[in-house]
Amino acid sequence: MDTTPINELRERLRAAAMAGTSLLAEDFRLKRTYEAFKPLEAASPVFAKVGQLTERLLSNDILNPQGLLLEAVSLTDAVICTLGAVDIKGEVTPIEIFESEETAAGMIVNAPYSVLKELLEGLQGAGGSSYRIREEHPELFRDYRVKCALVQALGASYAEFANDVTKWLCEDRDKSILPLLYQNFDPAGKREMVRRVEVIEAAAGADANDFYIKMLDTAQKEVRQALIFALRHHQDNVPLLLELTKKERGKNKDAAFKALANMEDVRAAAYFREYAERNLKAVLGYLVDASSNWAAEVVEELCDRVLEQIEKIDEDSAADKEQSDVFYLLHDMMRALYGKGGAHGCECYRKLLKHLPAVNALFEKRKKQHNPVEKIMWRLDFLQSLANVQYLYPMGKFISGLGLLLMQSLVVNPDADLQALALELYQADAYFLPAAVMTKLLNDEDCADWLEAQLIDQRTSKIAEKRMRMILEAVGFICWDKLKGAYELFGSSRNSDILSVRREIQVSHAANMLQWLMRHPSHDTDAVLVNWVPLNDKVLCMEAGAYFYQRALTNKDTDSMYLINWDSSYSMYLINCMKDCNWNVCKGLGVKFVKEHLSFNANNVYVRLIRLPGDKDAIMEEMREICTMVRSGALKADRLKPEELEASMEDWYRRN
Repeated sequence: MDTTPINELRERLRAAAMAGTSLLAEDFRLKRTYEAFKPLEAASPVFAKVGQLTERLLSNDILNPQGLLLEAVSLTDAVICTLGAVDIKGEVTPIEIFESEETAAGMIVNAPYSVLKELLEGLQGAGGSSYRIREEHPELFRDYRVKCALVQALGASYAEFANDVTKWLCEDRDKSILPLLYQNFDPAGKREMVRRVEVIEAAAGADANDFYIKMLDTAQKEVRQALIFALRHHQDNVPLLLELTKKERGKNKDAAFKALANMEDVRAAAYFREYAERNLKAVLGYLVDASSNWAAEVVEELCDRVLEQIEKIDEDSAADKEQSDVFYLLHDMMRALYGKGGAHGCECYRKLLKHLPAVNALFEKRKKQHNPVEKIMWRLDFLQSLANVQYLYPMGKFISGLGLLLMQSLVVNPDADLQALALELYQADAYFLPAAVMTKLLNDEDCADWLEAQLIDQRTSKIAEKRMRMILEAVGFICWDKLKGAYELFGSSRNSDILSVRREIQVSHAANMLQWLMRHPSHDTDAVLVNWVPLNDKVLCMEAGAYFYQRALTNKDTDSMYLINWDSSYSMYLINCMKDCNWNVCKGLGVKFVKEHLSFNANNVYVRLIRLPGDKDAIMEEMREICTMVRSGALKADRLKPEELEASMEDWYRRN
């Protein structure tokens, strides 16, 4: 269809609007254009309507020419918009999309801008409400409106916040954010670029290998270290890494060795054996987080060398420096054993236990001669769970550190041989209880009854609190992922040379585990339990919510009268646990807070009441109960003025 007539008609109508409606009847150009347009009236009803409006404008008997002209211009504009088209010569090719259908589904979150505004403001500042929103609505962090702000936050002036954003993005592994990370990447940049590399690694891995190599040409300082370490993702990089271990210096050289330790290649294994002859301590450090199969075999060989040196130390004649060197070499070897499994990894544990008398003797001499701070190092913490429950192992007791090492190794490497070893060693020593518990969990066993049996101290036939903490330390590494709707094994790194662990795990007996945990209430149990609640199960959520509600009613608060401390108080922690479970009963909580803090004024009480679980009416009822008790003298809160509290709460009620 030739659309020229209607385009010309629109131009004449607009010209008429500028000339004035008094001249419409005499506008011969408009009449001529209308005559050219008339054949189109039969083509469509909407064209006929345009023709009718134009014809009336050209007549002399219209009462409101201004309104009629405006209607005609608007209609022609609308018609022309619907006829719009753009033609480009060439073949049609599909649009290149930078993400898969799976990630595309998460680009837009069903949330209005007003909901995201608070998050965006937090990301553009020092964090603010970002932490709370991350906990309550993690899905918002996948919205396309937030991703640009997340990438910008990697360069936040507040380093701790920037590091937290890096951790969030690494956990999400969202490939759709990669183009924003590649954009304006500066290989000579500072810490912000290092964080970008970490996120790219987590999201793309080997798929970004071309990017790592390209940026490496001009990369400097810590950005260069990060790019060198990222080369471990692709097997073709072995020759390059071998070359870098010889060319680079300092931390860049360390990064090349650590990357090489994760490569499944006989050349890498041979090179590590050769280098260990020259620098045993350095090789042990490089193998700490190595995931290659040959790493366990090399660690076993190095373990033999370290144990040989321990046995050679003469109790009477060994020099103090010699004892110190061997002591710390043993520590480095223990760190290198982290995550190593298979027959070689298990053999290391057996050899260490076989030489336990000699190792203990070395420990005793060091404890007598030197600063007792040395004793703490044998906790050998690599990972921290969300619950962060820790059994305080006896300082300086080697076997306790070995038991913890085995449990955390199972978190990072659920090797079948390591699992069998954990159950075997637990039969001989209780310090391997956390490792045995982790084995049961990894195999998705319904182990609640078994856990109950392990709590009993055979000497007293009573529950041993120490054993409960050891169990909770292992159980705490499992948590519910709100975004994925599944359980996962999660451990965040405690050391810069250790990678965090996050992977899904099958849990078929969550209800029994929750019931068992609720039978043994404590602060540590609460920390584990809140992460175990499957938030898609309403029944279990209500059971857990009721548990936290009773805990809040019966446990003394740690709160002070200042709001900044309120957010970190135990009461607030339990309230957040209730809210996570969608618990909506608050009766008695406000009254209990006031009873425990009789020095509170109206504002102190107000800021606590508005945070309670439940709807507005329930919270207002709790407020009225407090005011009634204060007026009657049942609550001796001299600084609390009921009328001030009522005014503040009524204003809050209206605004919400």
